[in-house]
Order: sequence, then C-alpha cells, then structure tokens
Amino acid sequence: MAASQLLAALNALYHHDDAKVKDEADRWLEQWQQSVEAWSVADGVLHDPSSSMEAQYFCAQTLRTKVQRDFEELPPDAVDSLRESLLQLLIRFSKGAPPVRTQLCLGLAALAVHVPSERWGDGGVVRWFALKFSPLPPDLALPCMLELLTVLPQEVHSYKIAVRPERRRAFSGELQANTGAAFEILTSCLSQPGERTRTQVLEAFGSWLKLNEGRPLPSIAAAAAAAAPGSGGEDAAAVLARHPLVAASLEGLQTTGETFHAAVDAICEVIWTTVDFNNPNNGEAGGGSPGGGGGGNGPPALAQAALPLVQVIVPAIMGLRGRFAVAARRREAETGRGSTGAGEGEFDDDEDSSKGMARLFCEVGEAYLVLIVSAVAEVRAPVEALLEVAAYPDFGICSMSFNFWHRLSRQLLSGSPGSGGSASGDDAAERERRRQFFLPAFERLVQLIRGRVREPESYGSWSKDEKHEFRSAREEVGDTLEDSAAVLGFGRCLSLLVEPLAALGLGDAATAAAGTAGGAGGGGRGYDWRTAEAALFCIKSIHRHATSPGDPSLQQLLEALPNLPRDSPQLQATVCSTMARYAKWLERSMQAGYCQPLLQRLLGLAVANLELPGGYCQAAAASAVRHLCEECGAFMGSCLQDLLGLYNKVLGMGAAARSPAGANGTAAGGGLLEEDVEAIIAAVCQAVSQAATPDQRPQAGGALLTPVLQQLRDALSALGPPQQQQQPVAPGALPPPPPPPVSSSHPHLNPLIDRLAEVFGRTADSEVVAQMLMASWPVLDALMVRCTGCAKTIEHVLRTLRYGIKGAGRSAAQLLPTLLEVLPARFTTTRHSAFLFIVSELVKFFGDDSANDSTLSLILTGLITEAGRPLTSLAALTSSPDMVDDLFLLGLRALGYAPRLLLAPPGPMQGGDCRALVTLLDVAMVGCVMQHREANGSVLGFIARLTAPATLARCPAAAGDVLRAHLLPRAPIFVRLLLSGIAGTLPLGRVAVVGAALMGLVAFGASPVVAAAAGAGGPGGGHQAGGDLGSSAGLGWLAAALQAVPDVAATSSDKQTFLGAATTALRAGPTAGSGSGEGDMMGNGDGGGGGGGYYDSGWEAACQEFADLCRRNKRARQAAQAALLPQELAAAVDVGERRRGG
Repeated sequence: MAASQLLAALNALYHHDDAKVKDEADRWLEQWQQSVEAWSVADGVLHDPSSSMEAQYFCAQTLRTKVQRDFEELPPDAVDSLRESLLQLLIRFSKGAPPVRTQLCLGLAALAVHVPSERWGDGGVVRWFALKFSPLPPDLALPCMLELLTVLPQEVHSYKIAVRPERRRAFSGELQANTGAAFEILTSCLSQPGERTRTQVLEAFGSWLKLNEGRPLPSIAAAAAAAAPGSGGEDAAAVLARHPLVAASLEGLQTTGETFHAAVDAICEVIWTTVDFNNPNNGEAGGGSPGGGGGGNGPPALAQAALPLVQVIVPAIMGLRGRFAVAARRREAETGRGSTGAGEGEFDDDEDSSKGMARLFCEVGEAYLVLIVSAVAEVRAPVEALLEVAAYPDFGICSMSFNFWHRLSRQLLSGSPGSGGSASGDDAAERERRRQFFLPAFERLVQLIRGRVREPESYGSWSKDEKHEFRSAREEVGDTLEDSAAVLGFGRCLSLLVEPLAALGLGDAATAAAGTAGGAGGGGRGYDWRTAEAALFCIKSIHRHATSPGDPSLQQLLEALPNLPRDSPQLQATVCSTMARYAKWLERSMQAGYCQPLLQRLLGLAVANLELPGGYCQAAAASAVRHLCEECGAFMGSCLQDLLGLYNKVLGMGAAARSPAGANGTAAGGGLLEEDVEAIIAAVCQAVSQAATPDQRPQAGGALLTPVLQQLRDALSALGPPQQQQQPVAPGALPPPPPPPVSSSHPHLNPLIDRLAEVFGRTADSEVVAQMLMASWPVLDALMVRCTGCAKTIEHVLRTLRYGIKGAGRSAAQLLPTLLEVLPARFTTTRHSAFLFIVSELVKFFGDDSANDSTLSLILTGLITEAGRPLTSLAALTSSPDMVDDLFLLGLRALGYAPRLLLAPPGPMQGGDCRALVTLLDVAMVGCVMQHREANGSVLGFIARLTAPATLARCPAAAGDVLRAHLLPRAPIFVRLLLSGIAGTLPLGRVAVVGAALMGLVAFGASPVVAAAAGAGGPGGGHQAGGDLGSSAGLGWLAAALQAVPDVAATSSDKQTFLGAATTALRAGPTAGSGSGEGDMMGNGDGGGGGGGYYDSGWEAACQEFADLCRRNKRARQAAQAALLPQELAAAVDVGERRRGG
C-alpha cells in the first residue's frame, strides 16, 4: 500500500497536467521522505525490477538522504542489513542509470562516515569494499569501485551527513590511514582497458589527494611507499615521484576530453601535496589554501621531501606551453585578431582545454612562488608561461594569472627572502636584485593587459549584464596594474601606460582639440577617444603609487587633460575620475611648491564638464570637484567666490528644479541629478572649511546655510497645514482612502533635507556647525511636527539632526535642554527608532560629565521604557527589528560612555532609576533568540558588555548591587536561551557571538558576591583569582541548562565536556585589554567586541563543537530547542523555521 501511494505521487509529480496537483504531490513526497517507513519502501522499490527510472532515482535519492540525516533512526542491528542491501543495489545498477548509481555510492559513503572502523574489518572501509567487489567481473566491479573511491574522500567534510563531530574527525583519520590501500587499488585498475576507466582512476586519485588538505607531503608519500611493492627503505617522496598514478596523470595531460580534465585535476592536487602550509618558518603559516595561495606575508614553503616530485611534474607541465600557444593562436583567428590557420596543431583544444592548461601554469606559479621569487634563471619558464596566460585572447583565461602577479608583487616588496634565498636575502641589495630580475616580466604584463580595458565598438548594443561583466573585468585589470606599478615604480609604469596616448598625440593640443570622433560615433576617423579613455583608466588605477610631489611626467599628463576632445562624454568622464584619483598627489605637490596653477585649470575643467549634455559625465565631474575640494581646499582661497557661485547655481538643480522631471531628481535643461548636487554641496563646504580663516568661517557658514535653509522653509510652507482628522464614517459607507505620505506627495522634500545634512556633515568647524544647528532647529522641529505620519521624512530629518549633533559635538550644549525636552514627545508621537540613535549621540558627547546625569538619565529612561513597552513577544520584536537594533545600540552606547546612567541605584539623591535597565533586560530575554542579524547582534553585544568586569569597574560601588538585583533572577533563563541559540535557534554563523554573551553571564555568576547572593552551587572546580569555582552560580546555571538538553541531542559526556570548557575559560580569567571596557562604543553587533570578558579560543571551539553536535540533524536540533526554550518562544521559533523552510 505504501509503495503504491509513493508511485502514484511520483506519477502525479512528473506527469499530471494540473500544477496544483504537482505541488501537492511534491509536498507529500517531501514529508514521506522524512518518515521511518521510507527506509523499507524505498529499498523495496529499488529491488523491484519492474520499477520505473523515475521511481528508481527518487528512491535511491531517498535512501541517500535517509542515511545522511536520519541514520540515528535505525536500530543497531539494522546497520549490517542496510549495508548489504545498498551494496547489492549498487552492483545491480552497475550497468544501469548512472544517476541512480551515484546516489547509491553517496549513500554507502555516508554509511561509512556513520559506521565505526571496527565494523569494517581489520583492512578498513576501502579493503572491505574491494573484498566485496573482487569476485565480480571487472565490467561490473570497476564502475562501482571507482565511483566509491571518488566519493568516499569527498564526503569526509560533508555537513549534509548528520554525524557527531568526533566521529567526523575519526573518519577523516581512518580514510587517511586507508590512503595506501586506495592507491594500491587504483594502481591495479590502470591495467584495465578503456578510456573511461582511466578517467575514473584519475578522478579518484585526485579526490584522495585532496584529502591531504594542505598538510605536508610525507603523509601522502608514505602511503604511496607503503602501497608500492619492493620499495624497501627507499625515500617515500621518491616513490611517489615515480608512482604509476602520478605517471598516469602526467600521461593524461597528453590526451583530450574527460581524461585530460581528470588529469589536470589530479596534477593540481599533486602540486599542492608538495607544499607545506604549516612550516613554522613560513610567513604564511597556517594561512594558505590549496589552489588559492595563502593570506599571510609570504609564500608557502616547499616540503623538504618534495623536490624529486617537483622535478618530475614541473617540466611536464611546462611542456604544454607549445600546445597552449597553438590554442591561443586558434582562438585569435576565431575572434578575427589573428591569421586564419595560425592555430593548426596536433590537438584540437577547445576553450575548456585551454583553461585547464592555464590552470596548471597558474597552480605551478602560486604553489612554487617560494622558488620563483628566488629570481634565478630556472624560474623563467613558469613566469613566461604565466605571461602567455595573460596574453590569451579570452579575458576569463587571461585573468586566471592575476592572482599570481598579485602575490609575486607582494612578495617582492615584503622583504621576505623565502626559502632557498641566500644569506643576504633580507638585505636591501638582494631585494633590489630580485626586483630587477622580474622587471621585464612586469613590463610585458602591463603591455599585454593595458588594452583589455578598451571599450569595444559594439559596447552600446550590449546587454546590462554584459556591460557589468566588462566593467568588472576592467577593475580586475586595474588591480593588476596597481600590483605591477608597485614593482616597476610609478614612473616606469606611467611611461608604459602613456604610450597609447602618446601615439594619439596627447601633447599636441591642436591635434587633440581637433578630434571629430565624438560620442558614440568614432568609427576610426578623427581622434580615437576609446584608446585615450582606456589609457586614462589604466593611469588612474595606479594613483596610489604616485608618491613623488611634482613628478614632471604626471604633471605634464594632467596639464594636457583640458586639451582632450570635449565631444566625447565617456572620455571626459574618465578624465574627471582621473583628476579625482590624483587630487591627493596634487595637494602634496602644492604643499611642496609645485603645480600651483594646475589646480584652477583642473577645477575649471571639472566644473565645465558638469554642463556637458546627456548626463553621462556629470557624476564623474561632481566627484572630481568633490575630491579636488576635499584634498586641495586649503589652496582654494582665491576661488572661494567662484565656488560659492557654483554652490548657489546647483542648489536650483536636482530636486529643487521647477519641472515635472524634478520628482525623479533631474533638473530641466540638462541640470544635475540630486546626488551630484549633494556632491557639489559637500565639495564647497569642505573647501570653505579649509580655505576660510577662523574669523571668516561664521560668515562663510552662514552663506552656505542660508540658501539651503530657505529652500527647506519654502518646501515646508508648500506642504500646507496638516490634514484634519477624518470624520466618522457613516454606517455602511466605505472609509476614504488615507492621504499619501509626504514623501510621495512631495518627493522633492527629502532630498532638500539631505542637503542640510551635507552642510552639517562637511563643515569642519564645530562652533560653526553648532550655530548652523541652532538656526536650523526650528525648521527641523516644524518638519517633525508636520510630517509625523511619514516615516521616511522623519528618518531624513533625524539623520540631518544626527549629522548636526556629530558635527557640533560639545558645542551643541546650548541646544541640549531643548532636545531633552522635545525629543521624547516627538518619539511618543512618531515611534521612529532613529530618535534612539539621536540620544545615543547625546550620550556620547555629554555622558562623561556627571553634571548632565540628571537630564540625560531622564531622557534615557523615558525613551528606553517607551521604546520597549510594546516589545513583549518574539512576534513584536521580529516586526520591529530597527527599533530593537537602535534600542540596544543606545544601551551599548550608554554602557560604553556612561554606564552609571543605566546602573545608577534608585533614589532621589542619585537622580535616576532602574526602569531603563529593567526594560532592556526584559526585551533582551526575547531578543537574544530573534533571527534578525543586526538586531540580535546588538542584543547579544549588550549582554556581553553589561556582564563584562570593566563595565562595573567604571561605576560607583552601589551599581553592582543594582545589577545583581535585576540580572540574577533572570540569569538562569538567559543562560538557557543563549544555550538554545548555540544549539540551533540562531544561525551557525552567530555561535561565536552567542558564546561571548553566554560566557559573560557565566563569569558574572562566578564572582563570590554573586554566588552568595544567588545561593546556588555549581560543579566542582579549582580555584580562580577572585573566587572558588566550586560555588559558582554561573556554572550552576550552565549545568542546569545542559541537564535539560535531551540525550538525543547531546550525551552526558558531551555536556560535561562543554561545562569543562567553561570552567577552563573562567580559570583563565578576563581577556587582555578588559581594563578600559570601552572598545567599540556602538557594539556593531559583536558580542565579544569591547567588553573585555572571559573568552578564549578554547571556549569558542567548544561552542562550535556543541553547535555542530546539536545541529547534526533536525531531530537533535528540535529536541534541544524544545527542551531549552519556553513554550511560547519554542512555538514562535518553530513557526519561523517552517516559514523559512527549516
């Protein structure tokens, strides 16, 4: 009956015409796969010779997933029968459908992960399978055995398999011990005929080598030697160097098709077995990764035993250069950039084969960088091969070499000699010798890739995705040019990049100005703007290396920019971005007395480009004006009036433009976009701040503020009075539609508010900003009152107010009483979370002065209690993540700057109460398990900082009593909730942050004062500075929470291990740097951020281990959550998981 239901559901899923029936069948099948009966039914269908291909594949997939995630459902005595059944099915489908065979192999591999080694016999899992297949004919046994040998090592680190962490580690060790047996079996298979067999052997060989995971060669070499008959006491690495599998892989490089690609994969893995990432003398120790290089300061070291193998594989790979050159010429001919027939050769390689050869060259370069950087004659071949990769016509293959050039550049500049360097490798002369050795290669690289950024003639007809891909490729080329400039030096690299411009006659102003190939035309007549634009793009990419003030070549180039044709917006856009990139160099040059007239010419060019038609160039021109003003503002005293004229001119554009297009931020008559207007506002404000003398700044600030503020007043007047409250609706009548929000009916308003924010944010003088803020406050407050119902506009107003407070700093003290009076009332009306952020800024600037405690404490308490009032359930918090995030960011800011405001004891003499702390703790008890990443991170950060020793250390002594009075009753529940977060309530990526908060609570409960107040004992332990862990209330809370976790999720031994890690962390004491307690004042969602609590790597590893254990399958995770979470929270979490498909 069950089998017939299954087959009917499959028939409906694959063949029914009604989409609803298909969806219903799909849901039924998904639920059925999770049932216990799926084991026997799927097994029966697979053993039935009459079952359809669809049923066979689905049932094979079902058995695979059941073994992977539901293995613990099986009774122990069913394991052997399942193993035998899967094996017989695999043999049966040896010549059947490959997808079914693959699913069965994956199921057997997952079974091998679950089943301990002793149940596979003395020879281990590999020899067990070999023994089972040995009586079978080769045509039946080989496909099964080879596919099993391929997937077995791949499943070692598969987290689809719900296995305990210690069993996963044990299986990895078991497979490594089986490496010799696997090599022996694969070697024997080489004698079997058939190209497909050889391909499978190479695929399996590469899979076992990948199991090495960057460990040194000897483990693999020794396994090869153990499997090699007659090797005797011969060196293991030498045996691997002439091992038949290595030889077969190298022979495979001379083939085509699947065998070639399998050989490439295998040889790449062979290469990385020769590299020792764990060499303690290596600057990249532990930081490397096969295929990607390391992330440290130096290249990975060569394993000492690996040289014989390196001497075998590198010449074989370099022997592919001729074949790669033929493929490159053929590709050039196909793309019309080479002569027809230029690609004739022995092999008819396609792009994938070319990519395989390029990959080999790149792997050699990256893996053996430690040898290449020694700069001896023998390393020229790999470097030349990588130049050939960079020259390949297709960018996808060309860019494969970029990582090598990046790493080589870094190594040449780092001063690390690498292994094999001479005794004087650290000497400056040795470094210079190496740099000189590679100069020709980097010069050639620049010449090869500089043309890759040229915009094709057909660019205008490309799709959006094609244009994005091209722009991304240009950025990659720019990064590689920057690496090249680091080695070549700015001057030499600039001379190479200027060559295309010189060929166009850059220095001839008349020729340049006479260009007629503008816009999208061109076609080859007149000035080739595309080549000029590409050259400038390359030149701007190396701007960081322009360190010499007054460089004559660069000065000459910048002086020639105004002479380039103005009728090509694309070219002028790159001209502007080039000016922006070199603004910092220009400032340094002017400081040194060079380039004095150049600034005005470049600024004039940027301003002129603002008015180019079409809008293509305006954003780049605005950016150029901004960068020039930002960097060189101190030298703009003579042109301030011109800048103020530009300022007043652009204020009438963008959102302020009187045209229908103004709603979209575009002015009539070719004006600027609003974002470009804001860039000009920022530029002029920065220039005025730098160029105006102190006595001129107030007047200049008024000149900047007045027109912007007047626009806002006019816009506020245009809004009219608030709409009257709606009259009651007559019975049976439909209510009138609500009025549109202000941001929709007046779309220009928010951009005008943002302009004021730019004025505040870009004015450097705090006194001037404070005056501006005082003058602007009536308008901002009127906007808050008028736009109460529009959350978007309120957010823009509050953002502007925040900029004003940050810019004014302590100079805003005169506005403080007004803000403290008005802000709570406005928050109650609008309930916008950004008000909390405003108050956090006030705490930052005024919280360190105890004279402000009475006023700050009132507003802090009022806003926190009002914000937390409706946040009483997980659903309420989930629907208001911004409110939760800003609420706890405010709490973090208070703990960072003035913790006494939250922890001040109640009473009239202290001027504060504890309602804010109580509200934060109550909301945190729900927020610590909410899914929203930022909000949850802020909650966890608050808990970690609240319990950090440094927080109480900065408060009066009585604050400790207050914290204990309110936290102790909640702490056991907090611990259970946080443990549930580790066990699976929260995403795996947050385990470290949850662990920091959990350890903060446990450590808080470990102090003798807390233990005495709580009256709770804990598990036995040693002595910690500051208290006996045997009476730790914190460990008692953790032990009680762990006791609630059912054995199906974690055994008693697992719980004791986790508790022991907590005890060890407590004994280790607070982490370094906990004395200040400040750290990151806003927390930024990092629970371990600035609290300086009890936390170490061992505790983090224990949290990760416990998380993996409880999350290994759905059954364990749900059991742990149900035991740890209160019923209402468990139900809410379960609903959320179902919505997310969890």
